[in-house]
Amino acid sequence: MVERSELRAGMRVWTHRGEKLGQVVEVREEELIVEKGFLWTKKDYAVPLEDVREVVADEVHLNHGPDSLFFAPREISRD
Repeated sequence: MVERSELRAGMRVWTHRGEKLGQVVEVREEELIVEKGFLWTKKDYAVPLEDVREVVADEVHLNHGPDSLFFAPREISRD
């Protein structure tokens, strides 16, 4: 498992297939907040740290693809 200390805001997030998913906007105790989308369609998703496969060269690689964002990680709103 990846250590929380390896993660920081601004890191790019990639799926298990090498597709760019978004970027980390916040690192919480047990999850990453990943921003996905473009200007008007941006949404934030909470991704459990246990879903992170590895961190390589300041990039986060997940154990799943983008479809998993709609099932396991939950969409959140930032105030």
